[in-house]
Amino acid sequence: MKKKAHGLLVISLLASVLLMNGCWDSREVEDLAVSTLVAWDRVTVEGKDLWQISTRILDLRVPQGSGGKKDSSARELLLKGTGITIQDAFNNLVKRLPATDFVEHNVAIIIGERVAREELPNIMSADLRLPFSRISVDMFVCEGEAYKILQAEPELSSTLSKEVRKIADKTMEESGAALKMTALDFSKQLIRKDRDTVLPRIRIYSKQEGEESVETSVEIQGFGVIRDSELVGWLEDEEALGYVLSVGRPTNPEIPLAVTVGDVLFSFYMTNTKGQISSGLVEGKPKFTIHIKADGVVHEASVPMLNEEDRPVLEKAIEEKIIDVVWKTVAKARECDADIFGFNEHLHRYHLKEWKTIAPEWRSYFRDAEIEVEVDAEIKAFGTSNTGFDF
Repeated sequence: MKKKAHGLLVISLLASVLLMNGCWDSREVEDLAVSTLVAWDRVTVEGKDLWQISTRILDLRVPQGSGGKKDSSARELLLKGTGITIQDAFNNLVKRLPATDFVEHNVAIIIGERVAREELPNIMSADLRLPFSRISVDMFVCEGEAYKILQAEPELSSTLSKEVRKIADKTMEESGAALKMTALDFSKQLIRKDRDTVLPRIRIYSKQEGEESVETSVEIQGFGVIRDSELVGWLEDEEALGYVLSVGRPTNPEIPLAVTVGDVLFSFYMTNTKGQISSGLVEGKPKFTIHIKADGVVHEASVPMLNEEDRPVLEKAIEEKIIDVVWKTVAKARECDADIFGFNEHLHRYHLKEWKTIAPEWRSYFRDAEIEVEVDAEIKAFGTSNTGFDF
C-alpha cells in the first residue's frame, strides 16, 4: 500500500514539473505584432488595380521615462501593404514586421467604398477562411478609402481601436445612430437570398472651430445599403434613425427626437423603443406594416411648461414625426431598390406558399408593395420638475 502511494506521489510531482514549463505553443508578447484595427481597400497604382490592407498595430516597445520610470500610455502604429491578390497584399504587409502578426485582438474590420461596391463577397470569403479570423469582430463601411479612417486619432481613449470599440458597444445604438453588425451576422445576411442588408458607416469627424481636440477623429453614423452583395447607397441621419426604430431594439436608448406642435418645439427623449414587422397578402399582392412602440420623456420645450393636459396632442405629434422619419427610410430603400427591412424574409417565413410565387419577381413586388407605418408613442414623464420658470 505504501509503495502504491509512493508511486502516485512521484507521478504527481513529475506532472507538476511538466506543467511548470508553460504552454507548448506559447509566444512572447515582444514577438507579436498585435493588430487592433484592419481596413480593406481597392486602389489603382500606375494603372493597375491592387488590393490594399492597412492595420493599426500596438506599439509594444516600452519607452523609459525620466528616472527610468516606465511610460504606461498606449500607442498604435499604422502600416499598410498592397498586392495583386488579397493574400499578396497581406504578405507584403507582414513581411515588414519583425514579429508574428496577431489579429486575435482586432476589434473591427473597415471596408472601403470601392471594395464594398465591387468585391464585398471576395473579401468576406477570404476573411472567414483565415484560421485566426474572429467572427465576432465588428464590421463597418466607409466612404472613400478605409485607410484614411485608420489615420484618425482618438479623442477620449488611449488608442483609436479602443475608441471605435467603445462607440460600437455603447454610444451608437443608444443614440440611434446605427446598429451593431459583426462579421458573422453580416456573412449570414450576405448569403441569404430573401433579404438585403446594411452595414454601419464609420466616417471622419474634423475638429470644428473652437474645439480643443484632435484634428480628425471618427464617428459612427448611418448605414451603407447593401443589395445583392454590393454597396448601392447610404442612409443618412433621419433615414438611419427610421431604420433603427423599425427593425432594431436598442439597449438603453437615449434618442432625442425634435417635434413641433404649432409654434411649440419640444424634444421627445426616447428611453424604450421596439420595432416589429407584420405581413399579409391582399388580392395576391404583399402588404406590410411596420409597428413601432416608443416610450420616453419630454425634457426640453420652447415654452416654459408642458404638463399632463398637453399629453394627447404631444403624443399625436410624436407619432406623426416618427411616421415621417420612417417613410424617409422606406423611400430611400425603394430608391436603392433594396429590401433592407426584411419584408421578403418575412413572407418567406410566414407565407411560404405565396412566397414561392412572388420570390422570382420580388424586386418588382417590393417597389409596388403596400406599406403602412403604425406608431404608438407614450410620454412617461415631463421631466423631473413640476414647475417651470415664469419670465
